[in-house]
Amino acid sequence: MKDSFNNSTDTYGSSSSPEPIEIDASMLHWDVDFEKGMSCCPLFAILIMILCTATFAIQFAGGSLGNVDDLIDVGALDLQPVLNGELWRLVSATFMHAGLDHLVGNLVMLYILGMACEHGFGRSQFLFLYVLSGIVGSLASLLGGTTSVGASGAIFGLAGAIVVLFWRHRNRLHLRDRRIGIVLAFWACYQLFLGSLTPGIDNLAHAGGVASGALLAFALSPEVVYGRETVSKRLLTRLGLMASCLCLVATAVCFIPRLLASI
Repeated sequence: MKDSFNNSTDTYGSSSSPEPIEIDASMLHWDVDFEKGMSCCPLFAILIMILCTATFAIQFAGGSLGNVDDLIDVGALDLQPVLNGELWRLVSATFMHAGLDHLVGNLVMLYILGMACEHGFGRSQFLFLYVLSGIVGSLASLLGGTTSVGASGAIFGLAGAIVVLFWRHRNRLHLRDRRIGIVLAFWACYQLFLGSLTPGIDNLAHAGGVASGALLAFALSPEVVYGRETVSKRLLTRLGLMASCLCLVATAVCFIPRLLASI
């Protein structure tokens, strides 16, 4: 018995025993199910959809849809008024549309991308992302020197942001179909290509929107990855929400009276 005990002790204490391994954060892996908890009713996206629809209804009632001069009077994006100080047009134009097909096409994409971005980035950052992408898209549109309306610049910003989110956090986000990021990137590229061939499509707004959305996504902290409480405490989140609300309020003060006067 004594010999057997000694042999066991020698084996247990031998140099071949595994050494303790120190684990650092880089060795850990978190797998976040992106679709889990995603709401089919993205609040801010739906509110924007309602505002776009209401604006279109008033445009239709006022008969301003088919006349460029009337669109400019109401709040469309045009270089000269902006140079004269009417900066609110950078935002108001994103709520106006040129026709029913234009409106419906944008609303469908806004709902799909809004659902993903509100879930991924959180409502506060979604609003900042949408408003800023719309403004940058409008600024890019001015380079073309044409009158324009539509939410597509802001919508392209959402597309750019969600593609960056999926790519940047690809090791932490679980997507049930990882091809969705590729599909969205392909859709954005296809729309830009189509816009370059189609007269009347404001491709500069699309390019400005997708570029600004993609770049902003690198600065934002996705709620789906870091959690709502952590993200809400960030200074950028708070400043972005305040800036977005100020832009929307200032735009409403200048835009709504003109819109209602067109009826």
